[in-house]
Amino acid sequence: MSKELCITTDIIDDLLRAGRHYTKDDLDRVMAYAASLGVKRYQWVFTSTSALYDDDSPAGYDLLGEACEAAHRHGMRFDVQFKTFEDANQNNVFPHTFPVPAGSCSMYHPNGRIHSVGPFLIKHPDMQLARLPGADEDPGGRITALRLVKFDDGPVPFGPDDLTILSSSYNGGYRQYDGPVKFSETVEWRPGFPYTDEGKRIVTLGGLHLPEDTNFIVLRCNVKDKCGGFFNAIERLVELVNDKGEIIPCTPGLGCPSREAVQKRYERIRDSARLELTRYMRHPEVRRCIFERDRSLEEFQQMRRFPRHWEDVDLCEVDEVALTRGKLRYATGQASPVYPGVRRYWLDHVKFCIDRHVDGVNIRPTSHNRSYEPWLYGFNEPVIEQSEHPGQTEEARRINGEAFTQFLREARELLHRNGKELGVNVLGLYFRHADGAPDSTPFPRNIEWQWKTWVSELADYVELQGAPKLRPENIKLVTDRIGLAAREAGIPFIYRCSSRGRGQNLRFEGPYPTLKWEMDFVQHHPDVTEYNLYEMAQFGRINERDEWEGSPDIADLVKSRWWQR
Repeated sequence: MSKELCITTDIIDDLLRAGRHYTKDDLDRVMAYAASLGVKRYQWVFTSTSALYDDDSPAGYDLLGEACEAAHRHGMRFDVQFKTFEDANQNNVFPHTFPVPAGSCSMYHPNGRIHSVGPFLIKHPDMQLARLPGADEDPGGRITALRLVKFDDGPVPFGPDDLTILSSSYNGGYRQYDGPVKFSETVEWRPGFPYTDEGKRIVTLGGLHLPEDTNFIVLRCNVKDKCGGFFNAIERLVELVNDKGEIIPCTPGLGCPSREAVQKRYERIRDSARLELTRYMRHPEVRRCIFERDRSLEEFQQMRRFPRHWEDVDLCEVDEVALTRGKLRYATGQASPVYPGVRRYWLDHVKFCIDRHVDGVNIRPTSHNRSYEPWLYGFNEPVIEQSEHPGQTEEARRINGEAFTQFLREARELLHRNGKELGVNVLGLYFRHADGAPDSTPFPRNIEWQWKTWVSELADYVELQGAPKLRPENIKLVTDRIGLAAREAGIPFIYRCSSRGRGQNLRFEGPYPTLKWEMDFVQHHPDVTEYNLYEMAQFGRINERDEWEGSPDIADLVKSRWWQR
């Protein structure tokens, strides 16, 4: 069986590496290179959080329409990958002190002010996946104590003089606490995993006179014990207590990034601002703050990263532990499909792509957002109303899953009515048990992913995403499962390459041992019909002549390894 080749572009990455916007000539060179490799399908990642597709696009022209036209001109079909659950990206943040101009597209998050956010969620934040009502409500009151909870009842390797507390009303501007502290120890039972009836050693730092508006706390331990001095799961390591002795729910994080990491982060944001990639960045007062380099670097240096979860932490080994008061009411950027308005909003994006003459839309239900305690989100009011037992996780998953599948039915009808095709991404991590899934699971947890229905009834083609997260033996099991469903449905099955990993397996210059191994796997698998080189930014670049060029090493690899069979 002849197998096809596909390439995907996530244009934000391409532009940041290029340091400038692509011209129409650049797009033509990209597509000419892809066609020279024998590519038949070109995919383009589309996101609503970028200003690139606005009427006044910083690109200066209809970027998606021109890319589609260039692909067609070189004999390729052109499909869009649409990420439904990324209408805001909590990893792209500015300090809380940055301005909030009227009408700006930005959103509060404990990490900072999110600038990659679509206008729909600004108007309808309550349509994001909602936290289970009543779960960890803040009882109010001032923070008067911290309880440090050790996993066991062993001795404590530090005293009150070895601990430093910093606090702030926002994520930054932390000030050291120099007030009174009552240091005490007890042994009490606390839930934990692995389960045990043994008590936990608890150190209480009581009698604190923190400012009433304290919402962020950083705790440092000056004792460095390399023998497991004081460890627990990070979400159980520290408890906040109010003036009535009640526990205040909090979200944990870890400390300051290195200066090198801050510098790298700032440079990416500065480069994004130069290209005006998000709507928030286009406001003059925001741009002034961004380009005040020293001030920005200092404020970014102060920011801690939230949340962290399912991670054992030794207070005597890490530099510091950070806490923010409360829990997020909504899962950032992840709109709930139970609302007809959300489904219409997604369909508007599908229609936007249709109007630019794409050949298909590949729905990709993933997100770069990582929800803290993801099992508690997805309990929006319509879900509660439809549940026989509100709060029952499997009921919520089924209701949310049926709503998402309903969106796919609506998208299919819209696409077919216009002579276009529907693709669906199926994630390898769908097949991992919840206890084994990492905190970085890139999809909402409480949605039943009805992938067999998608493949058998709705999709015109299916793509496997997420192979880099699976061991080789599991890659085959997952590929076999999806492949059998695709074969029975009679539709193409695309395997997305494992381009991520140490050393970036897909890059401009070879050698490519992992890609060779993977190409062999795909070529020999009876059900995979297409191989997706993801993504173009890793093997295409703007050269010293200020012209776009594709990797000759990748071209040689494709010729020798893919087609010569």
